[in-house]
Amino acid sequence: ARLCCTKLYRKILCRGLVGVFLASLSTAPLGMAGEEIAKFAGGRNLQLMFRYYIHPGFASEDDVLNKIRAAEYFDSQGDTKIIMPGSVPLLNDSQVARALDGIERLRPMWKHIDTEAGPLPMFTLGHASYLHRNRPHLNPALYEEFEWLYEIILDAIQARMGAPAKMKEGANAPGFHLFLSSAVWGLPVATVHSDLQYAAQFTGNSKLGEIQVISFTLPLRLPAVGYAGLYTFTSTPTHSGKKSRVKTFEAGFVREFHPYTVGELVIHGGVLNHQIAPSTMVIPGDGRVTLQGHGYWSKEEEAWILYW
Repeated sequence: ARLCCTKLYRKILCRGLVGVFLASLSTAPLGMAGEEIAKFAGGRNLQLMFRYYIHPGFASEDDVLNKIRAAEYFDSQGDTKIIMPGSVPLLNDSQVARALDGIERLRPMWKHIDTEAGPLPMFTLGHASYLHRNRPHLNPALYEEFEWLYEIILDAIQARMGAPAKMKEGANAPGFHLFLSSAVWGLPVATVHSDLQYAAQFTGNSKLGEIQVISFTLPLRLPAVGYAGLYTFTSTPTHSGKKSRVKTFEAGFVREFHPYTVGELVIHGGVLNHQIAPSTMVIPGDGRVTLQGHGYWSKEEEAWILYW
């Protein structure tokens, strides 16, 4: 289902990029004004594309600032802490190739995420709780193919976080995000968000601030051109490094870029506001493939409990 290759999609994309550029010039808040410009430039298809894929990525500065304040409030109240991204070298080239071969073998299980991306080529392998809630029926196939990889990740998280890590029984196993080649991924179409799925699903009546949560990403394939990584949003800069890119916004917060490296596991606090950074993916066959998962600290089990 490589929808990016359909004639309709190519038509929408060619007209869409021009329309989105025009829409971005509007000084009014992105909403109906932007949609009207998009509809004028590209018709109904571009209007829908703008509404569902472009508009959510351009969150207003006030919205982002409110999310940052909420995260910092939880950080000050209890066990929930803002943990900035840190990377752990994990896989060698042959292990990365083995993982990618396994993903390809399970291609019939890829799910096109049309609810989030419409015609854009975004897929999952495995079920993500933020999309599908708890549907672990693909776990047997995932464990058969990737049990070796899960063991490596459990050991790495235990070493990094200083406590045992285990998979959540009866929950979605860590799975994969697959973004295939499309020029649209070069735009900030992803939402600014926190990973707080755990609160409703696995921890009873636990409130935000009462539990520590983490999220982790393992890049297995990255675009051939440019950078791929994660944007984080905080009140003040917290990361240092030659590849760090920091932008300060007038509303009073900063956005930092944290580059990904194939085979390096990235761990950060789930309450941290973040966004998938735009990537240049225009070469046929290019893509961004990552293993994804979340975890929460169980005081009863004295361990990090992982799921997706």
